[in-house]
Amino acid sequence: MGHTKHTLRMCPVRPPVRMTVQSGGLFYFPSSRILNCLRQKKVQNSLLGFAISFFKYYAIVWSYCMTDNVSKIKDRLDVVDVLSGYMKLQKAGINFKGRCPFHNEKTPSFFVSPERQIWHCFGCQKGGDMFEFVKEIESVEFPEALKILADKAGIELEQFQSRPGEKSVDAKQKLFEICELATKFFEKQFQSSSGKEALAYLHDRGLTDTTITEFRLGWAPNDWESLSNYLQTRGYQEKEIIDAGLGINRQPTTNNQQRSGIYDRFRSRIMFPIFEVTGQVVGFTARTFTPVGVKSGQPGLAKTGETMAKYINTPQTLIYDKSRVLYGLSKAKLDIKKSDRCILVEGNMDALMSFQAGVRNVVASSGTALTPTHLRLLQRYTKNLGFCFDTDQAGTMATRRGIGLALAQQFDISILEIKDPECKDPADYVKKYPAGASTSGASGPSWADVVASAKPVIDYYFDRARSFYNPTSAESKKQIISAVAPFIKRLAGNVERAHWVAQLSSLLRVPESAISADIATFKDDLDAYTREAIASDTPITGQAVVPREAPDVINELILSLVLKAPAILRDEVLDIPDGLVDDRIMNIIREVVKEPFDFKTFVIRFSGEEALQLEFAHLRSQELWQDFDDETLKIEFHNVINSARRRLINARLTNLQFDVKEAETNKDKNRLVQLTGEFNELARQLILTHHPYASKEKNKIRQSADVQEEENTQEANAVYQSPEENQINFPQTEDEAGI
Repeated sequence: MGHTKHTLRMCPVRPPVRMTVQSGGLFYFPSSRILNCLRQKKVQNSLLGFAISFFKYYAIVWSYCMTDNVSKIKDRLDVVDVLSGYMKLQKAGINFKGRCPFHNEKTPSFFVSPERQIWHCFGCQKGGDMFEFVKEIESVEFPEALKILADKAGIELEQFQSRPGEKSVDAKQKLFEICELATKFFEKQFQSSSGKEALAYLHDRGLTDTTITEFRLGWAPNDWESLSNYLQTRGYQEKEIIDAGLGINRQPTTNNQQRSGIYDRFRSRIMFPIFEVTGQVVGFTARTFTPVGVKSGQPGLAKTGETMAKYINTPQTLIYDKSRVLYGLSKAKLDIKKSDRCILVEGNMDALMSFQAGVRNVVASSGTALTPTHLRLLQRYTKNLGFCFDTDQAGTMATRRGIGLALAQQFDISILEIKDPECKDPADYVKKYPAGASTSGASGPSWADVVASAKPVIDYYFDRARSFYNPTSAESKKQIISAVAPFIKRLAGNVERAHWVAQLSSLLRVPESAISADIATFKDDLDAYTREAIASDTPITGQAVVPREAPDVINELILSLVLKAPAILRDEVLDIPDGLVDDRIMNIIREVVKEPFDFKTFVIRFSGEEALQLEFAHLRSQELWQDFDDETLKIEFHNVINSARRRLINARLTNLQFDVKEAETNKDKNRLVQLTGEFNELARQLILTHHPYASKEKNKIRQSADVQEEENTQEANAVYQSPEENQINFPQTEDEAGI
């Protein structure tokens, strides 16, 4: 954004323990000894009073400092600029609009107000300020959103200091800094002679410079101490480099002579930085690569005759846990939300090549086993998974295990099938069939087409079993049933389950009853993964924001109309009968129609959710009624009020049905006569709600029509001679009721 960095002191004291944030690395709130004192039964009154006062002081100071940080960030950032970084906005009068990123829509219903610095979608009802938007679209909590926006504003948030003996947030921050510096160091090494060879290898694998730069790939030179020395010159200690997973302590020699110092963990390897969901580097995956002319046994490489692991990862650190990080998620999360689907692949190259081919809603498990924690992380963004692991035996087993874990967490699963025998993974396939490019003699569906043609998991395993086994032998029939039985057992619908039983019956030429019996008793290999998912059911911080309850549309329309033209609708508001409009809304609009009215000064009287809903109604008034003249606004107000009346009448008609049934059961004739009269009156009122709006000059004509209509109604009442002879036919639908 071109801003100068400023440092904000987040808080000079510790906030209360209830404010603790466990993720994000912004705050560190240790356990409060004050609370422990409060729990002691024998605490003296003087000490109790002091503790309570001190506790309140902490909370007040923390709240003030946090508010101060938010205000300074809002002063430096504009909501339109922030949201434009995530979605396309276009000018619409005094506001901006676009298609909502949180639900699928063709006509834009997402509006942004630069004047009020808020956004709101009238489709899914989500809305708020820039912090709420970042929380929602990044699927993070407030501390992470604060840090993201502080970075955009060029503001550095100062960390809390911890007590001696406690793990400091500063320790985590240093590890983030070390990993970031290491990434820059590795990127720079592509300029070396060996680095240029590694870069050429990546080009040969199909990666473009754009992809390499965007994912910040790099090269670890064939040297024992190059990175360690560089980091130490930047002021970091050996222990900190080791804690970041980048250095290893030297071991004693064969003569038991202790050697001092550390050496680099990653040497002669292509480096793939691993980012957490907010985009910070937390670790690395490293692939071995031997430049031309370098032989095994040279410094940095394994001794002659030894083999080096093809891929190695950063070990467990304070900021990196392989069971909680998915490669590429920081780049793919918005595309995952937009498409409501995540493609899960095995290797980093698979994710990179897919991303490069235009399928960007893709993440990789980085060669590590998929965990229930990974899946709970993905639940923030979607419940639809597409699996495409390697086609070898290990990949097949990993797919089966991943499916079992995903089914245990109620994901909808599909399988991407690579049918080219020359391609064992998505990276190979994308290289052979690049999107929008002609290949030498190679023809086949693009990677995007493969993704689009993914099969539901049960279809995939059914087709696979049918092609692998000959259904004529008893053993083959058993294998086919075992392949699909776990998935059929998990189908919630009886119709769908019956469909697959019928399919098996037709294929195997076995009665459906026999197949159903076998499926019910078959050993389920996916149960083990279900138990694993339950056993590791640990919470993940930063869960997706729960959508706020949708407001009452009629009440919101009434409020927005009054906000648009309070002076014009003053008389109409005063004529609204009690109980027709929500009491809270009614109190607000009665204040609004008082002269003079200014929204900016009016809204500051409210706070929290109430103020936010008022902002949304004001935004609706600007967008929905912007081209309406005074007379048309009165007509619309009349129509909305009538909609409220119809809703109230229909609610009473619904209750009236139960009252009639009760009276009939009790054979209460007097009660039935009374209910019949009430029904006729409600029917008359319902008809009146469809009268068009008329000015005062036309009221006499309407009143004459109403008299005639009332006479017609009285004539109709004569039909109801006896409650025993006549049944009241209540409207069953809104159309029948005339709504």
